[in-house]
Amino acid sequence: MSKTFLEQYYEEIKSGNIIAGIELKTELQKLIKDLKDPKYKYDTEEAYLRIDFMENLCLQSKKPFYNMPMQLLLWEKAFIEVIYSFKIFDNELKRWVRRFQIILLLIARKNGKTTLMAADAHTDLRIGEGGMDIVCASNDDKQASLLWNEINNMRKRIDPHSKVTHKNMSEICNTQKNITIFKMSGKTQNKDGRNIDKMYMDESHDAPDDEIAEAGNKSMSTKDEPFFINLTTEGFINDGYLDNELKYAREVLFDETDDIHYLPWLYTQDSEEEIWQDEKSWYKSNPRIRCSEKMEVFKRRN
Repeated sequence: MSKTFLEQYYEEIKSGNIIAGIELKTELQKLIKDLKDPKYKYDTEEAYLRIDFMENLCLQSKKPFYNMPMQLLLWEKAFIEVIYSFKIFDNELKRWVRRFQIILLLIARKNGKTTLMAADAHTDLRIGEGGMDIVCASNDDKQASLLWNEINNMRKRIDPHSKVTHKNMSEICNTQKNITIFKMSGKTQNKDGRNIDKMYMDESHDAPDDEIAEAGNKSMSTKDEPFFINLTTEGFINDGYLDNELKYAREVLFDETDDIHYLPWLYTQDSEEEIWQDEKSWYKSNPRIRCSEKMEVFKRRN
């Protein structure tokens, strides 16, 4: 039996071929252990369908990858696999449901997180369950638009004449399956009262409080499988939304809080000192460096 992407990724880190920080290693160790826990089922069918769609039908829009399909890195495949494959049996619904409902992806800039999540949302737009409402949220409308526009860029490359999908000023829609993707920011009026199935919150480090996140969570409160994906870099707002979220994420990570529905996936350095003393440690918060940029280029940018 072939190994899962989670197992492959963990083994590459254990062998030293991939450099990772303590927080990511800790989470991966827990996930590997959970593969053998009978209360969970690890069903990769949906994840592999999504990965296949991303690598064949999610065409990129920026140089030097313009109009090229995505080539997911091992960490990206492991991440997508984990969030869609872990299932837990719901006694009330009498069926297996997706285990993780809230995901925190913390990663440095220029590591492709927005493109990855745009591909995930584009996958929902084309092959997701009918009737879904998906929101691209951020504290700033411009940032929310980055994710939303990239979804549309992918949409129009495989449906240039809008035969199945459509975009107007406020929504991207699959007209056959009644799937809608819209934006929400700190400036959006009437954030509450929506009926959201899935929410991406991009660059949440800019949010001073939990107003946007809480509006999304309330809008998903009646859903059987709510899905909140928080993708961000670290920021400079003290005691803001991300600081509080990271505090909770680390409590879950180190078993101080029991929350089996929360997934902290943190690309972090182990100390400030190592940043200045060991350039190779930069891989811990920048998993794409070795694949997309020479170290000298990265050093000039930082």
